[in-house]
Amino acid sequence: MKISPRPTNHSLVRLKDGRDLSFCEFGASNGFPVFYFHGTPSCRLEAGFANDAAQHFGFRLIATDRPGFGRSKFQKGRKFKHWPDDILALAKYLDIDQFGVVGHSGAGPHLFACGAFIDPDRLKFIGALGPWGPVASPEIMEDLNRLDRAFARLAHRMPWMMRVGFAPMGWAARFSPGIFFRLLKRSVSRSDQVILERPEIAERFRAMQAEAFRQGSRGAAQEASLAYSDWGFDIGTIRVPTHIWLGEEDIFVTNAMGRHMARTIPNVDFHWVAGAGHLNFDNWNDIFTACRNDLE
Repeated sequence: MKISPRPTNHSLVRLKDGRDLSFCEFGASNGFPVFYFHGTPSCRLEAGFANDAAQHFGFRLIATDRPGFGRSKFQKGRKFKHWPDDILALAKYLDIDQFGVVGHSGAGPHLFACGAFIDPDRLKFIGALGPWGPVASPEIMEDLNRLDRAFARLAHRMPWMMRVGFAPMGWAARFSPGIFFRLLKRSVSRSDQVILERPEIAERFRAMQAEAFRQGSRGAAQEASLAYSDWGFDIGTIRVPTHIWLGEEDIFVTNAMGRHMARTIPNVDFHWVAGAGHLNFDNWNDIFTACRNDLE
């Protein structure tokens, strides 16, 4: 897998409520348009991990910063159901009629919201690598790792405290990226640690986390609070082909969460990946292969 050079620029589109939405592009410039959604916390630079696969399969990746991340303005009171409107506004700005959406990790609720709320005549597919799913049962809650379980309980009982919990993370990402990266590496599975030992991946992680928190921790705290709570829609209402690859050793998107998505999303194309954790970026080749078939 090749990692594309880090983009040195970005573009902004002004939305009808006055917010700026930031984006940049990867992949095949003349390919079928696909909006890339990053994890939580992360930013548009994350799409570089999918760049080589997108080029190979002929997809134009349009990577966005969500509200409060990177260069996109914070959105007070936002819900996951608001995100499809932002994507439709960006598609209009770019004169795009039909498109797909793909993403990793915390992209999950945003991918699934698009699948539930965007007309299937326009949205052709969802491609997801280790997507976060709803905390929809006690089994899923208990299967979360210790930190996620603590954040989930905080989101339910004292959501205003989420920003306090994310503030140290934001400070470390911006001002001490080495410490942030070492803590990240220590928290993931052994298979993910091997991936993070690759210099080009480590470099991008440091850059994208610093960019993710350039406005501080407010965006990440808001989004995490939403992710641990009731999403306001049912993933059983997704109306487009959905392709999911999930590592069996993923410590963030757990097996219980994966099983829930596999049995709830209509006609989902779900793949367990033996021996893989949360960062198995080579699976973008498999995901884009499946997505390409939806265009034939």
